[in-house]
Amino acid sequence: MTIDLAKTEKSWRDMHRLYLSFVQPRPIAWVSTTCRNGKPNLAPFSFYNMVSANPPVVLFSPAFNRTGDAKDTLANIRETGEFVIATVTEHNANAMNETSTEHPRGVNEFELAGLTPLPATRVRPALVKESPVNIECRMRQIIQLGTENGAGNVVMGDVLVVHVDESVLTAEGTCDPDKLLALGRMGGHLYSRTRDRLEMVSVRDPGKVQK
Repeated sequence: MTIDLAKTEKSWRDMHRLYLSFVQPRPIAWVSTTCRNGKPNLAPFSFYNMVSANPPVVLFSPAFNRTGDAKDTLANIRETGEFVIATVTEHNANAMNETSTEHPRGVNEFELAGLTPLPATRVRPALVKESPVNIECRMRQIIQLGTENGAGNVVMGDVLVVHVDESVLTAEGTCDPDKLLALGRMGGHLYSRTRDRLEMVSVRDPGKVQK
């Protein structure tokens, strides 16, 4: 199958479903924000990654909703310039799923999903106590990729503070995948666990494992 996007009759939603079926597994950013008056919001986004180590920068992409409006997360970051990203694991997956539905502006997803907000140290949005990893971020840049419903917005954030529960750490100070049990997003309603892994030695540096 070959699809020329300039000629296809498929809708952007059809293509979106196709993209999600091969761009996978995707890490999930569970993003905590507040609006200008301090009301909290929490929502997951699976277009997410770390894109720079020095300086430490993460990005995620909240799309415009079906009416072409900014979702609460994007609107809040535009107002305050701050957010927290929590890691989604097998243990908090159900709560994450509860926060994935679009609710009217002002709904507190922490309360809705039975989650515990904890004060951050340098930003106003709360940490998610039920997540073993939370990173506090300051907005670096927002790139708007379009204006129609479904268009993405690339939010880049400078990492200010990293919170990691010691229960998931190795002796070397990194996260043990067998303790973290992170989840990845697939297509449709599917998610992936990180239990089945493949180790390969880098051909460029035999002394290191290929990441």
